[in-house]
Amino acid sequence: MTAVPYNWGTAVRGKLSANNWRVICTIHIPITLIRLWGGDDAPEDRKDKLQNFMDLVCAVQIANLRSISKKEIELYEHYIHRYMTGFKSLYKLAKVKPIHHAALHYGDILRDFGPAHTHGAAFYERYIHSMQTQNHNMRLGM
Repeated sequence: MTAVPYNWGTAVRGKLSANNWRVICTIHIPITLIRLWGGDDAPEDRKDKLQNFMDLVCAVQIANLRSISKKEIELYEHYIHRYMTGFKSLYKLAKVKPIHHAALHYGDILRDFGPAHTHGAAFYERYIHSMQTQNHNMRLGM
């Protein structure tokens, strides 16, 4: 596990890498939310939001395994469906984004192509980063 930049979330820090976000969202935020919202005295809506976030964390952890079984793919689908159902119920004004829709189909990708590391690589992260650092001014290919 890589260390998270001490100043994440500030304008000075700038963009975080996908790995930084993964570590923050699967380790640091869950620990904090469990401490804040996981107690017996926490309001029910906070407990529901914590459970919803933990469903997302479980799905992300499964999706990032180095090897995967049919049972784990079924677990991924269980958690991501429960997350989306809870998301739509808890955050009524939030819009479902294309990434949410794509996540619902990721079980099929895992079945067809295997774990993420076999079809996602550091190369793509570097390529995306290099594209983000260039000023295209909405004129790709010109």
